[in-house]
Amino acid sequence: MQFVDNLRQKPFVQKAEKFFPAIAFLGGFFWDSVTLGQMVENSDLIFLLAYYSGALILVILLSAHMEHPEGWTKDRIMAARAAAPRPQAKVAPKPAPVSPKPAPAAVGKAPSRTGFVSRLNPFARKDGDSRPIIPGQVKSAVSKMSNLAKPATGIASEKLKTVTDAASEKLKTASSQAKNVAQKIANDVGYESTAIPENAIVVEHRFLDREWSETWKNRFSWAVQFCFGSLFSALVVCYFKSSGSIASLILVILLAILLVGNEFLQKKYESFGVSLAFLCLLGTMFLNFTIPYLVHRIGLILFVFSTLLSLGICVFIQKVSRRSKKVLIAPIAISAALITAYVMNWVPPVPLVLKQQVACINFDKTDYSCDVDAPSFLQKIGLKSSSVHRDADMPLYYLSSVYAPADLKAEIEYRWYYKGPNDATYKLTDRVSSGRMRINGGREMGYRSYSKKTNAPAGKYRVETAFKDGAVIGALAFEVEEGARDSSGYVRTKLE
Repeated sequence: MQFVDNLRQKPFVQKAEKFFPAIAFLGGFFWDSVTLGQMVENSDLIFLLAYYSGALILVILLSAHMEHPEGWTKDRIMAARAAAPRPQAKVAPKPAPVSPKPAPAAVGKAPSRTGFVSRLNPFARKDGDSRPIIPGQVKSAVSKMSNLAKPATGIASEKLKTVTDAASEKLKTASSQAKNVAQKIANDVGYESTAIPENAIVVEHRFLDREWSETWKNRFSWAVQFCFGSLFSALVVCYFKSSGSIASLILVILLAILLVGNEFLQKKYESFGVSLAFLCLLGTMFLNFTIPYLVHRIGLILFVFSTLLSLGICVFIQKVSRRSKKVLIAPIAISAALITAYVMNWVPPVPLVLKQQVACINFDKTDYSCDVDAPSFLQKIGLKSSSVHRDADMPLYYLSSVYAPADLKAEIEYRWYYKGPNDATYKLTDRVSSGRMRINGGREMGYRSYSKKTNAPAGKYRVETAFKDGAVIGALAFEVEEGARDSSGYVRTKLE
């Protein structure tokens, strides 16, 4: 990391960093637009899983906080004390041995037992003295002995005080050195402060019971921004290619706004609540895109499962980090909103992608070819809807091909809408589905199907290709006009 930090201090690197977010955004989005949604490979899912897993780990790391700011774990206190230099205690010199004075030679007869006792007991009477001991005499003798002991006690007290003060100064010096060493270690491992407070409380050791330094928080938030941006870029492309209605397009636009906003949210990601909310949203969208590849099915049950699984991961992170349950308010609200949107058919039915669609006449089922009106210049550039000229007794056909991953099975339906000359809006006239319209994924150009409509009056039509009873995959608007053209007015086309 030191090498990277030194490299980022270079002037040319600082200038290049200003353009890096835009380059990475445009490059990643262009690559995803070209590759994803056409043929999604297993490697694509592995990359997306790596981005999601990386974001998951980083959000867990950002959830770290001091549960007991005034307390220390046993490991941290032991590490700080072990790192502190130990003061060398000075050994006081041993006093020289004092040789006992020789006892004076005995003169005359040996002292009696009573005389021996009198030397031990200052209050004892001499031999033959039978007078009683007066209390006043005892008090006087004790006072004399006390006065004789005072100088020795004062000297011992002074010496003890001197030794105590010296030991206190040495302890303060050692404590200061230990705190300095602990602070240096703390800066290396990412703690904001490891100075042992005077009222330190030893608490249970947990990896997430810490405060990251600003340097590490910046590194983690930058990595989270990168992972979130990669997921946003891929999901916007995939959901956009599966959206076939204005309602489902709203969700795609929201994802696109968040994709652009991600470039400016690095510091916001240092907030655990913000990171957890984004992880819940991206996790639900990612799992809703990935699980169908694994189980070869799509539908409401699987979407609810994806949503609850993503929410469960967020709950797990909250439990591990021991954060307040308030951080789950946003993930729960996001999950509820996404399930509601899916029920309302506002969520694109990923991973289904509409590849081709056409309205025509003279359909040949053997090769899925038919006649379409030769497009005008305005129709080619999309400024005018396509047209179909036909005789009154000729049937009208709508053809489409829908891509799905290998082995994925899903039923589709066609919804015919008609808007007559006197109608203000389109009205649903037919919903067509059958056993032959069950997709069996794996074909690169998509599963082909068609719908036939006889006695179709002139007017404007819109046909939607949709997941059965679900969201729209794609739609085509065209106008039916009476009267067939000559052969030069048609172009023969077919679905690949």
